[in-house]
Amino acid sequence: MTQTELGRLLGLDDQNTGAPRVSRYETGKHEPDQATMARIAEVLGLPVAYFHAVDDILAEVILLVAKLPKKEQEEILDLLRKRTSKA
Repeated sequence: MTQTELGRLLGLDDQNTGAPRVSRYETGKHEPDQATMARIAEVLGLPVAYFHAVDDILAEVILLVAKLPKKEQEEILDLLRKRTSKA
């Protein structure tokens, strides 16, 4: 997806506005507000937490857990709690 296409999906229809704004988000020169971040996540089919992951492993964990049903997410959380309490 191009920056222009993402901008359009975010409601930034003008190519001179949408693509540059998306570029500033990507490079970290500007941070989207919470509502825009939620919209970006929705458009890309990602959880918002994915954008805050500090490394690739954590990002992948977030993606995989987000795909699970709530009950299985709770089971994974319980397993992680037990695992980290032993450390």
